[in-house]
Amino acid sequence: MIAQEYKLYKSNKTRHLDKMFEEACFVWNHALALQKRYYKIFGKYVPENKMQKHFEKRIQRNLLHSDTVIELLQRLDAAYSRFFNHTSKRTPKFKKNKDFSSIVFKRSGGYSLNGNIFTVYKIGKKFKFWLSRDYNGKIKRLVVKRNRVGEFYIIVIIDKPSSSIGKSHNGASVGIDFGLKTYMTLSDGTKIKNPQFLKNELQKLRIKSHKLSKSKESSNNRKRKRVELAKAYDNISSRRNDFQWKLAHELCRKYDKIFVEDLNLTGMCKCWGRKMQDLAHADFVSKLEHVAKKYGVIVHKIDRFYPSSKTCTCGYVNKELKLSERKWVCPDCGTLHDRDVLAAENILRRGIYELESDGKTLKHFSKRQSRLHPTISKESMPRKQKILTI
Repeated sequence: MIAQEYKLYKSNKTRHLDKMFEEACFVWNHALALQKRYYKIFGKYVPENKMQKHFEKRIQRNLLHSDTVIELLQRLDAAYSRFFNHTSKRTPKFKKNKDFSSIVFKRSGGYSLNGNIFTVYKIGKKFKFWLSRDYNGKIKRLVVKRNRVGEFYIIVIIDKPSSSIGKSHNGASVGIDFGLKTYMTLSDGTKIKNPQFLKNELQKLRIKSHKLSKSKESSNNRKRKRVELAKAYDNISSRRNDFQWKLAHELCRKYDKIFVEDLNLTGMCKCWGRKMQDLAHADFVSKLEHVAKKYGVIVHKIDRFYPSSKTCTCGYVNKELKLSERKWVCPDCGTLHDRDVLAAENILRRGIYELESDGKTLKHFSKRQSRLHPTISKESMPRKQKILTI
């Protein structure tokens, strides 16, 4: 299945969509309140089918289709399931109307698409959107999304396989080391600069945020200031997404195998919170994996605990290397290393080994080390030195 996004024209009709989102927010909060109250009394949660029967008999909604209400209840049940399965850190929370961002129309009905006209039967309104590309295929569901600025989009999910672009470089491989000063370093020595979209606009954001805080509560001026601040954040996010998508396509066009580290982003955010959010490495990796499927490219993650920047090509591990040291000399072989380039090269070697070894232990890799590094052999290394994967 593929998803295609279209933007709705801004008009006075969109206020009807705002009312639909307000009703969807009521359904979410009401169902969540019932769950909390039921658990407090009986010590267990209401099953999804019982919650649906309750809404069919007791709660009558005027603007939402029945399938949309059921999807909201399923969304709440899935949120609780993630919490009980320990994949989410907290239970679902109550939401404000302005923070409710999406409603879903299923295949059974409630809407129709005719060219660039989207019709909602329940309210009897038609909305036009920019038809940037055709939506050919069987429509499985349709999502109406509202962003922080108040703009509406529709996402059409079609039962159709995504188009394949195909490989352009068979056999070409690259290792990628993500950084803080540079956005990433490739194993061929290429360094991509950090665009720093948030940092460059930080002063403007502070000014807009200060004006918003000084404006009067519930005034039209405060609403305008809130929209201006939301547009500024949305602009930064759009520029970052554009940079990441273009970079992902460029890498997939050049390489057949791409190796990256499985980073501990939660721990890194504690040390460099705003900077890590500005870099958004996790978002880039998810985009890279999505684009790689179209190109038929392999994206492989190596273990986060592998010391890629501390391991010399001779096998020596510099355990005392500090983060501030960008270059270091191997005390064993005397080689001068650039920390980022060395890490990218080691990620490439490690990734190739893991793909070729098919899950074998490091002991098997040491037997093949002379093939990966023709200038290094077991006999040329000190006896006490441990042969490590690089």
